[in-house]
Amino acid sequence: MTERMPEQGSPRRVVVLLDASRASLEALEAAAELAAQLGAELLAIFVEEEALLRCAGYPWAREMGLSGAVRPLETGIEEQRMRTRAEAIRKALAQTGRHRGVHYRLEVCRGGVVRETLSLVNRDDLLVLGKVGYARARGLRIGSTARAIVFGTPGPVMVFERPLRPRTGHGVAVVVEPGEPGVRTLTRAAALLGEGEILARIIPDHAAPPPDGDDPARAWAARHCPNAQWLTPAGSPTALARHLSRAPVDKLIISRRSALLAEHDTRSLIEAVQLPVLVVP
Repeated sequence: MTERMPEQGSPRRVVVLLDASRASLEALEAAAELAAQLGAELLAIFVEEEALLRCAGYPWAREMGLSGAVRPLETGIEEQRMRTRAEAIRKALAQTGRHRGVHYRLEVCRGGVVRETLSLVNRDDLLVLGKVGYARARGLRIGSTARAIVFGTPGPVMVFERPLRPRTGHGVAVVVEPGEPGVRTLTRAAALLGEGEILARIIPDHAAPPPDGDDPARAWAARHCPNAQWLTPAGSPTALARHLSRAPVDKLIISRRSALLAEHDTRSLIEAVQLPVLVVP
């Protein structure tokens, strides 16, 4: 951006949901970097899954490992696994927080992952979670937890995935609705951009009208980020992914109000775009 926007609307906390999987620890690194850029507190959440412990209490409960071996699901073993994961998370958080120079803390709670996470975040927080956690073992790209949280939390949510190939620079792409809703999306995007990041690509929501000089969203962009390139509308998640694969950007910002999200499954969009996806209110 040629003109740095005021910090009004910037998150006061960056909250990251962790489960000790590789994807969640990569999300921790991204969350700590964001917290440092935005001058925000870093809060890590680890939820001990109550339903899993309840299932382990049944004598007939079994679990299948990645090798295909079947073994009893025992409460004591699950309790120990959760303690081990919590300790691994505590160490990773301390190392990452000190490295980034941010104030950090860990909240360990027991219950349902979605319910406990949503009870701890508010509209002023930026929530970060990994695209793929333990769901990888089941062949999933994005789990049901991530899908429920994206639309359940009141504030912005980043579903983090490390790009398949290194990206140059720190360009950001944003899908923009026409009119005042588009202005709100651009303003929120600006508040979430860290130092050194620029709004490099603007993609009209596919329901947007043809370019219009009176469109408030285009007027806002001309004033605050005149160097951003406007691309053609993306009519589908696949088309959007194709746009971004050729663009020098390392994350995508899109509003929950977007027609692209309304007309296509959120899961398909997040899976198609192999970049961190930030969904704003």
